[in-house]
Order: sequence, then structure tokens, then C-alpha cells
Amino acid sequence: MHRLFSLLLAGLMILPASAKVSNDPPDVNIIAPYYIVVDATDPSIVYYERDPDEQCIPASTMKIMTCILTLENVKDLDETVEVTRQAATMKETNSLMHVVAGETLTVRQLLYGLMLHSGNDAALLLANYVSGSVEAFSELANAKAAEIGMTHSHFLNASGAFRGGQYSTARDMALLMVYALKNEMFRTLISTARYTIEANDVRKEPMELVNSNRLISDDPTSDCFSSLCIGGKTGSTARGGDCLVSVGELDGARVIAVLIGADDTNHRDANKRMPNVFKNAKYLLEYTLNNDYVPVSPSSLGFAYNNDVTPTGGTASFPVSAQFDKSAVCRLPKAMAEDLEKDTTKLEVTTELNDDLVSAKAGDTVGTITCTYDGRALFTGNLVADTDAVATPAPTMEPVAVTPEPEAENAAANHAGGASLGVYIFGGLSSILAITLIAQIVLYFKKRR
Repeated sequence: MHRLFSLLLAGLMILPASAKVSNDPPDVNIIAPYYIVVDATDPSIVYYERDPDEQCIPASTMKIMTCILTLENVKDLDETVEVTRQAATMKETNSLMHVVAGETLTVRQLLYGLMLHSGNDAALLLANYVSGSVEAFSELANAKAAEIGMTHSHFLNASGAFRGGQYSTARDMALLMVYALKNEMFRTLISTARYTIEANDVRKEPMELVNSNRLISDDPTSDCFSSLCIGGKTGSTARGGDCLVSVGELDGARVIAVLIGADDTNHRDANKRMPNVFKNAKYLLEYTLNNDYVPVSPSSLGFAYNNDVTPTGGTASFPVSAQFDKSAVCRLPKAMAEDLEKDTTKLEVTTELNDDLVSAKAGDTVGTITCTYDGRALFTGNLVADTDAVATPAPTMEPVAVTPEPEAENAAANHAGGASLGVYIFGGLSSILAITLIAQIVLYFKKRR
């Protein structure tokens, strides 16, 4: 029996452990057990990951869902919400915006409290305002998650506060951020470092909100600050650990880094909490953008654009060409950049001409040109006239009378003079003959008498 047990134990020891997915970048220790780095335009492009599909507790990163649902369901962000006693008396164990019972705040102000201070009180007020109850709001959140493709997520509240049965994954949270980034107001909210809510008839002092995302709110000299970060959302629970969803941007390229479940220092002071999580996120954003993307420009691709355009109502065309300045640079994932460099005809070119082209002169900007590739905007430039739209007419030549050559004139005069003298001589001889004849006739008749 003992021998059988030993054999079984040995067999178990040589069985492979459960498969772990891990692809870490060099020279860094990622402390989160679950993380992923994806392209924000195409999240199927994954750069680095570790167990990104493992169920975990998303904590307050779930407020990304609360924010985007509010933005999509409230047309006027200046609509007002009266703070309930329930929201104003939440326990201090919650992350709070610190609303005051009876005060009136706008949806916009609550959204800043939600995303900067990670206020669970703001989440409660917004969920009730949008859906009437937290339960109804959770149904809305789960429907949106299914629409986005978050197949391993389930939500039970609007704040991300721990509840059994509420879960997500690093990959699903990346998909949520990809979706939310399409909303301009969402991008404004997460990129705001500080926001002030002025005093009102109930609140006697202004409320200063500082973004809990140290990647953008820290002093630029801080080890956690990143000039490439354009926003994100923090989260933390005792059971689930520390979480961060962050977005970085460089030369038009965006990446999303999601870290969930880290065991990091969790001070209540927002300027000290989660130092290693922020440093990890900073490294992932900056390393990926600088090493896994390639800058492309019109000159690096050898791209030039020339065409003939015809003014509206006109018949004659004139040549235009594209001009790009030095800022016309965009980063692409390495594989995409290599494909485009091999065949620049894959560039999708869109031009837009000005209405009045007839008066265009050489060197004038007459429109714009935009180049995209595989759905990504690359660069924009100006269309410039190479010549005047209407050619300057040549000077008109008036007919000039031709002065006769002197010799020809004299010859004509001599010819005319010679002709007149002959007439005079002939006339004179004729007269003499006529007179002589008459005189002889008269003499003849006198003799006969």
C-alpha cells in the first residue's frame, strides 16, 4: 500500500502544472499576477501578458463602465442630481468623493468625483440617476459588457466594491477601455489631473479633486509620473489587491496596460499609494510605445501626391501637390509598418478641396490631404497649387499699317508720271492735226469761190 502511494505521489509530481500564460518585457519585475498590454486601436494585438483571462476582482476600475454608461445615457451633463442621505453617509471604508446630503451637483461634477477621487458615493448617485437603482444599472452594465465582448465579466454594482460573484479579467478590462476611449468626454475626464467643485448653498467650501492616477497627477519629477500617459483608472480592494488600467500615447499610437491583483503599498494618501503598480504601468506604456512601434512619415515612406484639379464650373485644370510639415509622423506596430513600407499603395488617401479654386495662385493652399492605413489615421497635410488656377492671358497685338517701301513708292510715282506725259504729248499732236485739217478745208472753199 505504501509503495502504491509513493508511486502515485511521484506521478503527480511529474504531471505538468496548470498552464500559465506569461510574456514579460525585459528588465522589469511586474508585480501584478494578472496583466496585459494591448494596442488601443486593435486589442487583438497583444504585446505582453500574464494570465490575462484569469478571473479576478476589478475593484474600482469597474467605474470605467459606470462612466461610459452615464455618458451614453445622459444627454446633458449639466443636469442636476440632489445628493441623498444614503450616498452622503457611506462608511469611510469606501473610497469617497465626500458628497453632502441635500446639496445639488451636476452629472458632470459627479463624473469627475467618480473618475478622479474614485467616489463610491458618486457611483451610487449616478447609477440611481441613470437606471433608478443599482440593480437595474448592473443589468445595463452586463448588457454593455456582452456587447463589447467582455465574455469573462459579471457586474453587481456601479462602484466595483467587492461582492461575491462580481469579477472580470485583465483582457476584458482592456476591451472596456478600448471602447470607452472612443468617447471624447471620457478622454477628457481621465486626462484631468485636478478639478474644483465650487461651494454651494449646502457646501460652504470648494471641493478640490486630485486624480488618484499618479501617472498624470504626480509632480513631473516623480518616479510614477509619465508624460506619455493620457489617463486611466485605479482600483483597490482588500481581497482583490491593487489594480490600474492606464493608457499611453506617442505619435498617434495608443497602448493600454492593465494590471490587476497586485500586492502593493496601499496608503490612504493618493500621492503615496501603489508606487510599484504605477512604476510598472509607466514602464509598460513607455517601453511598448518606444520599442514595439515604428515611426512612419511621408518622407520615410517615399510618399508624394500630385494631381490636376478643375475649379467648379470651369473647364481648365491646374496641378496641385501635397505638402507635409515635420509633425506628420505616426507610429505603427512594427509588423504593420513593415507591410506598409513594402507597398505604399496600401495607403488610403482622402482629399478635400476648398470651394473657391478659380482665384487660386501658385503656392496657395487649396485643400487638405489625409492618409490612413488599415483604419488608422497616419498624417494630414495641405494641398498646394503648383500654378495659377487661371493662366494669365498673353498681351493682345493690335494690327499695324504697313508703310510702303520708298523704292516701290518712287517706282509707282515714276510710272504714274510717265503715263501722264504720254497722254499730254498725244493730246497735243492730236490738237495740231485737227487745227491743220480745219485750216486746209477753209482754204479749199475760199479758192472755189
